[in-house]
Parts: sequence; structure tokens; C-alpha cells
Amino acid sequence: MQPCLATLLESIVQRRKAAGLSQVQLANRVRYQPGYLSKAERGLLGVASQSLVGAIDAELNASGRLVELRRRAWLEDKGSRAGITTWPRTLEEVVPTDRRQLMVGGSAATVGPAVGPELPEPLPSSPGAGRRAGGAVDLSGRWWTAWQTFRDGEEIHSSQEASLEQIGAKIHIEAITRGLSSEEGGYLWWGELQIFDEEIIMGWYVSSDSPVRSKGSLFLSLNPHGDRLTGRWVGLSYDGMFIEGWGAVARDERTSLALIERLKKQYPKVA
Repeated sequence: MQPCLATLLESIVQRRKAAGLSQVQLANRVRYQPGYLSKAERGLLGVASQSLVGAIDAELNASGRLVELRRRAWLEDKGSRAGITTWPRTLEEVVPTDRRQLMVGGSAATVGPAVGPELPEPLPSSPGAGRRAGGAVDLSGRWWTAWQTFRDGEEIHSSQEASLEQIGAKIHIEAITRGLSSEEGGYLWWGELQIFDEEIIMGWYVSSDSPVRSKGSLFLSLNPHGDRLTGRWVGLSYDGMFIEGWGAVARDERTSLALIERLKKQYPKVA
């Protein structure tokens, strides 16, 4: 495990225990699944999402320290992949930040400057990155996804809460809840997306539940207000290799499910 990530995880565990909270208690307070938080604390998720660390930071009154440690861990991870090996081996104490400066749940977190060695800025996006990179819309935060799926030929509409983390034109998406039980075909998944031409989002997804082989592609359109996405998914599913259906992403569960119904009525000839 890389040094900055180890420091972040150690700090989260120490602060949680100092607050007298178990993993389950903290998970309930920040509205994440206990199993997901357990994996995050053990480093099984790599660098945890900005929305999760931001929520933990606010709940444990860390004044932006955990958010800053996560930023350094993220930079360390990106630098390692790019072959950069000159990272500092230890982290200095982070300057406390007024909690009012920390925005959690859909906005980037702002923290004060850190004491210690300066770290390089995030690696720039590739030339093919969408033109929205660095733009006004930031999709990071908690969302609700809804999907038109099929099991044994029967149409099913499911909804799942998901975490999105946007860095430039790239978006990491990860399901937080199953929506359906395992017996009904529900599973956790994650994926990578990219914004193109200020309105189109394309990418892929894959199951994070080892027994489930589901995976595929996503094509979504972002509405002008930036508060919902609609489109199609296609991929390997329970019913076969080339299964497809409608998908929607919105800020609340009801809207995401309503968008699926609207898409079906708007495009009745699309299966």
C-alpha cells in the first residue's frame, strides 16, 4: 500500500475510534453501506471516493484534514501509474480549515493549504477528453440510478444509489446500494465515464460482486441543467450476452424511475 493512502486510512480509523463509533455506526451516519466502509478502511477500494471521504470528514469534525489526505493519496496513485516516484514518504500535519469551507454531497471540497512539500497538480486530461473538462458542471456526489433490466424475459425496473466522482472530463461511478436483492438479480458495480461535447457521457461498467459476470457499455445524455442523465446500456446480463435497456441518473430515486417510464413512452419502438 502506498504511503499517502496508508496515512489516510489510518487517520480515518483513528478518528472514528476516538469518536467512539463502530464501522456500522459511522456508515449509518454518512449513509453508506457498512460493508462498503469496511472495504474503504482496509484499502480494498484503493483511494476512496471524494464523496465518502468528504462525508466522513464532516461527520468526524476533521476540518478538511481527511479531504486533504485523500487528495494527496489520489495524487500519489496517479503519479505512481505515470511512473513518478519522488513522492514524500511522510505527510505533515494539515492546516485546519473552517468546517463551513467544506462542501459535501455534490460539490468539490475546499481545504486550506497544507504544510509541507508541494505536490504536483493532477495529471492533465488526454487530448481526446471532452470539452467540458474543468467546466462549470461538476457531477461529483450522491445520485440515484434507475435501470430497465430483464430476468428470464421479464422486464424489471430497479434503482440504486451511486457515488460519482468527477475529475476533469473523467467520472468514476460506483453503486452504493444493490436496489434488488441478490436473489432478484441485484448486484454492486462500478465503472468509468467520460464527458464529450458538453452533453454526451460514454463509458463502461462491471460488476464488483465476484460471482456476477455482468458488464457492458453506457451511453448517456446530460440535460442542459446538469441534474439528470438519460440513455442506454448494453452488455452481458443474466438473460444473455447482448441485453440492453434504458438507464437514468437523477438526484432522487423517484425522478430516476420516472425518467425510465418517460423514455419508454417517448421511444416506444425501442425495445
